[in-house]
Amino acid sequence: MKRDHKLEILLIDDDPVDRELFIDAISKIEINCAIREAAGADEAIQLLTGDKHPNIIILDLNMPLKDGRQTLKELKSRTDFRHIPVIILSTSNSLFDIREAYESGAALFLEKPHDFQELVEMLQYLLPLAGKYALFAPSR
Repeated sequence: MKRDHKLEILLIDDDPVDRELFIDAISKIEINCAIREAAGADEAIQLLTGDKHPNIIILDLNMPLKDGRQTLKELKSRTDFRHIPVIILSTSNSLFDIREAYESGAALFLEKPHDFQELVEMLQYLLPLAGKYALFAPSR
């Protein structure tokens, strides 16, 4: 990924502590990015409604009201959002959840790491790759 290209990320997770850990982990990595946060599906859809879309969406599965499974299906059913790669980052490692996520259009399914350093290391490899993938995704 070019250093001058800013990776735009939408993080959808109902847990404010998990969102803060994610943002702290990204701050440990040398990557040019901007993060918008949503505590749930409706807030995420509201953030996405507009001219500027993120390069990638990081989505938690286990959320109240409308969970990540429903959110992913909604995102991929809408022509204005379906081009945005969605990466599932969840505590689940259920084969059913993994299969359903890919069948619903997820670009990648990752289990949330158990400690902060593991999260930093995961993001250190994931985000540059996600950024390169997002550069070649169809634009809006």
